[in-house]
Amino acid sequence: MAEGLEFALRYPFCESAKSALAGMDLSERIVDLAVERLLKALKGDKSAKMLLHDSDRKEEIASFAAARMILGHLRNSYLTNAFAVNESKRVRDCLDKDDERTVDAVAAQFGIATANEGRKLTVALPTYLRYSTRNPHYRLINRRLVRGRVEINYEEKKRLIEEAVKKHMESVPLVKDPPDMIKAAGARLVAELPKTESRVLGTVKAGDHPPCVMRLLDEMNKHTNLPHQARLYLATYFLAIGTSEDEINRMFSMLPDYSEKITRYQVGHIRKKGYNVASCATVMTYGLCCAVCRIGSPLNWHSLDDSRKNAIRERGAGGGGAP
Repeated sequence: MAEGLEFALRYPFCESAKSALAGMDLSERIVDLAVERLLKALKGDKSAKMLLHDSDRKEEIASFAAARMILGHLRNSYLTNAFAVNESKRVRDCLDKDDERTVDAVAAQFGIATANEGRKLTVALPTYLRYSTRNPHYRLINRRLVRGRVEINYEEKKRLIEEAVKKHMESVPLVKDPPDMIKAAGARLVAELPKTESRVLGTVKAGDHPPCVMRLLDEMNKHTNLPHQARLYLATYFLAIGTSEDEINRMFSMLPDYSEKITRYQVGHIRKKGYNVASCATVMTYGLCCAVCRIGSPLNWHSLDDSRKNAIRERGAGGGGAP
């Protein structure tokens, strides 16, 4: 049972966690641990506790379920996304330490089954498409297909599991009438949410920026995590049009995995190195293009007259024309 508890503790979304919690009732102690878990997520703290007793392990496992109940009650996208990102990164740390048999057990929870093809692994195409990230490295054009299966390596397998965990955490069932202790916990958490949860660049109007930038800003408004290429693109673009580092930092604070220290360093580094804004062709390879602009560079958007901008926006949502 100790081994089962350890597995459930590291992977509390698995079936073994339900067995570990059989007969347990919700308590103030468990709810307090759930609040602590969610506050750690807001801070990006994925550290694990040292738990000596089985009773402590069970309460920690139960805190995961209680945290999901709180999220289902609040329906706050910022908090839900922060929790999803933090939990998926914590799981990745566990996967990196566990053996292949354990990794396979976690993968099975999401239907991620790999087969050996020589020195490589393969995974079913639908599974790959469901759980691969928007990083260009994972685009199918950069992959070898073997009889309807996609070739990956072991590290990429763990990355697929990490993404599967994040998607699972984002899909929180609605909790309409939770116990009073859950409602009280939700109120405590709302008071802890960043005061920067206002709209990104609230004075921005339709047409102020190219459609690809506007779409990314809209994603940030929804507290959606953005891939590395999207963040680099936004940072170089806004620096190029004269936006201050403080304003760019405030913009990125909307992301679930935001770290002020890291963001300030990276934006400052981009400015000092003088990185160029990606061309429209490069934006397309990043998978970020969402309109047929044909302007060559996103910076050229600002030299267009309003009628041209409106025409591009009106036919825009189809996405992805040649620059």
